[in-house]
Amino acid sequence: MGEQVTSDASKGLVVTRSDDQFQRPHVLIVTDDPDLGSFLSEGLVIGGFWASVIASGLQTIEVLRLRTFDLAIVDLALSGLGALETIRRVRTASSLVDRRVDLPILAVADRADQLGDLSPAAAGIDRLLLPPIEIEQLVPALFRVVREWRLAHPGREWADRLAQQKDTALESG
Repeated sequence: MGEQVTSDASKGLVVTRSDDQFQRPHVLIVTDDPDLGSFLSEGLVIGGFWASVIASGLQTIEVLRLRTFDLAIVDLALSGLGALETIRRVRTASSLVDRRVDLPILAVADRADQLGDLSPAAAGIDRLLLPPIEIEQLVPALFRVVREWRLAHPGREWADRLAQQKDTALESG
């Protein structure tokens, strides 16, 4: 059975039916702030996403070499490697699964001028999220981002479908 994408614009929902399964977009949350990570992951799961939280830029790069996601949310206050360097490496990496260097990346900023002179696009960021962040507004916005990306990339598999295919190949090989 082929993939069918339908949406409910009033709710910003994307429902994909593929092989009689409903696919939930899988969001990668990159933050070393446990409160922000819990807030986003719990709210997004309730809102219809799968969510994974990674607390470091280097771990993010390594995880993205092994699997992919449908969307990423990166905390600009990320310590260590830092958010902007992590995003730059994701955007330029040739070793990412499915070469998904173009996955939508949203960044959480404490304030609008946190990027300095850089525009979000120049920093590799698709959208900038500023406080207050309310899950009730964030969920439909994320579904719109996923829908736009899916329409711009027809035929690309959902992240979790790719993971299932890889797991099946490993089990049978």
